[in-house]
Amino acid sequence: MKKSLLLAATVCCFTIAANAQLPHFGGKIGLNFADFHGSDASSIDGHGTRTGLVVGAYMTYDFIPLIGIQPEVLYSMKGTSGSTQGVDYTFSANYIEVPVLLKLNIPMAPGTPVKVNVYAGPDFAFNVASSVEASGNGQSQTTDESNNTKGFDFNLAFGGGVGFGIGPATLGLDLRYSLGTGTIDKTGGDIKNGVFALMATVGF
Repeated sequence: MKKSLLLAATVCCFTIAANAQLPHFGGKIGLNFADFHGSDASSIDGHGTRTGLVVGAYMTYDFIPLIGIQPEVLYSMKGTSGSTQGVDYTFSANYIEVPVLLKLNIPMAPGTPVKVNVYAGPDFAFNVASSVEASGNGQSQTTDESNNTKGFDFNLAFGGGVGFGIGPATLGLDLRYSLGTGTIDKTGGDIKNGVFALMATVGF
């Protein structure tokens, strides 16, 4: 029995190795459409979407043609913005993020240059800057909020992408939602990040 199990495991390992592909590397750049959610987010008068930059790099490794893993490193601008009582404000919460995504590659017709995938996974975010910029009546003021913002945020990322093979490169679009699972407020309020991201990608 032990020999049979060992043989089966060996065959399985060789099968996975035979079907595995070399890792692919690439970059991405796009826009975040961010806002806060949570039970205390409504206490922020007039809050709405903050549009910010997201940019970074990724590596994709397919264990088998259908399933792969994709770790990334991103610089991601989150937060919220709005207007209240004649004052426009932007709460900026910017992060270095490390998503680790499990990808499902959707089978396509043989020979097609189009690649489609869906993915999900944890997203580890490290706050690098937080501030509030307010302007009104011809005046503006920026307040550092780093001491009131937690340094780490754990998110769940869900999304999908489509790529087009052009020579040795693959150009694509990636749509993602990142759901913050814990408050970012050190003072105890229930305020979480929520972000839709639309990114252009290039991989080799």
